[in-house]
Amino acid sequence: MTKLVLQASALTKAYRRDGGHPVTVLCGIDLDLAAGELVAVTGPSLSGKTTLVELLAGWAQPDSGVVVWDGGSTDPPAWSHLTVVPQGFALLEELTVAENIEFAARFNRAAGRHRVHPERDARVGALLTRLGLDRLQDRGAFEISVGERQRTMVARALVDRPAVVLADEPVAHQDQRHAAIVLDLLRDAVTEGAACLVATRTPSVAAIADRLVTLD
Repeated sequence: MTKLVLQASALTKAYRRDGGHPVTVLCGIDLDLAAGELVAVTGPSLSGKTTLVELLAGWAQPDSGVVVWDGGSTDPPAWSHLTVVPQGFALLEELTVAENIEFAARFNRAAGRHRVHPERDARVGALLTRLGLDRLQDRGAFEISVGERQRTMVARALVDRPAVVLADEPVAHQDQRHAAIVLDLLRDAVTEGAACLVATRTPSVAAIADRLVTLD
């Protein structure tokens, strides 16, 4: 039986723009996400893809509706279970590329919430190499290009093999070769049992998805 990791029901979210009337971004969205599947959420700009990712991640609260996680909780799980690749470049500029990738694992270990894999260091090295970041690993997070920053966030999200990955336009700043590598890594995570939701306008992402959800 397919194991659902989250069920979103009737999600609605509106924002006030420039102090004007509320603009509804999402209205009555239902969405299930299961382990071992890659779901692509597509739609034009301003259709609510990023808002949906933020609601699922717990970074924003819906005006109505609910997200229920495996086990019945409405609170998003810890980073060791759920990771996010945001559109913005959410890296710590005080840390190097390698340190940014390792940060979540170190935090989880310090908090006692996660058993660090014995092969973590090898895993970091493998991701650095596969994503073409190995020669940059000792540089500051903002001493590298936009595309390299995005790949650093992908590596950080995948390094501890999370159960759920939410990715918002993860190949928007990649050339064709690096986009293919990122998508291969997401597909590998799904093959290992992770649930992955990718918000995207990129046809190559939709092409590898197990299921396609389109927002008007």
